[in-house]
Amino acid sequence: MRINKTINFGLLTAVIVSMTFVASIEVTNVYAQTSNVTSNAAGNAAKGTVVRDSATILLEGKTIQAKDYIHLYDTTPYMIKSGHIATKLPCDSSSTSPLKILIGQAPNLKPAALELVKPLSTPGKMCLYHVDVASQPGEQAGIITDIAIQNPTSTTITFPSSSTVVIGVDEIMPGAEMTAGTNMTSSK
Repeated sequence: MRINKTINFGLLTAVIVSMTFVASIEVTNVYAQTSNVTSNAAGNAAKGTVVRDSATILLEGKTIQAKDYIHLYDTTPYMIKSGHIATKLPCDSSSTSPLKILIGQAPNLKPAALELVKPLSTPGKMCLYHVDVASQPGEQAGIITDIAIQNPTSTTITFPSSSTVVIGVDEIMPGAEMTAGTNMTSSK
């Protein structure tokens, strides 16, 4: 059996030229997209960058000493432009937890205004709370780069089963370089 080794060089040249042209178009498109992303990033730096990062912190069995805190999350040198915190903590019969979720720029952290999620809470045992977080430079809320949990009580607390903190950060932005104050465990 004989194999025909004749090659149509004209057709082969046309195919190679076509493939080269398509490849150069793809490279040009990738370059254009990269340039757009770079220029958009420069132009939108003050507007923020979408990141969608999340952290789930399981606290079961861990202890937190009286008047102490556990640092949970830090975006420095960027500030959180848009985020959310959900936490399941021990609570009393009025659905109040002795623990505080602190937000701000370390060392100036303040308790977040947590909202109770009644359908997912059992007063006197465990309650679910949540809060949206967003930096407000120049506002009372201020810059948020850090999230912590605090035990402002005079007794050590051991976290019961299913104690959690879930932190979701959707957008960050530069500008957290501002100098912060001095008291990380502030519970004002």
